Amino acid sequence: MASKRSTAWLIGGIVMALAAAGLLLGLWPRGANGVHRLEVGDDGATIEMKVGEQVSLELEGNPTTGFSWQVTAIDPAVLAPAGEPDYVSESDASGAGGTYTFRFDAVGAGETEVVLLYYRSWEEPSATSGSFTFTAVVG
Repeated sequence: MASKRSTAWLIGGIVMALAAAGLLLGLWPRGANGVHRLEVGDDGATIEMKVGEQVSLELEGNPTTGFSWQVTAIDPAVLAPAGEPDYVSESDASGAGGTYTFRFDAVGAGETEVVLLYYRSWEEPSATSGSFTFTAVVG
């Protein structure tokens, strides 16, 4: 009887450990190969990185409306944009939205807040502009 109880406790412990690991991995925006993946639900996140790692940020948008995501604040000595953002449309339908993918490389130790705003380039950003912010701590 004691061995069945021990086995049950062991299995229960393993299940709890796997659940805790899944929760932590879901809350920690780090992927494989040193790439930290962020999306709209990670707005306001703080991520810890090492020099040489990368952030990949996906945000929905629709450039046919004239709106686009623009990086408006970043310290490029800490986190540098890795080229222009990619944009992939959801469909071939006229006016369809899609996803912007921004990539940033950790290039130096320090901390930077990255702010992106969603607005028309010919207008000033306003309080109604969409926004996404994250902080990168590079050590």
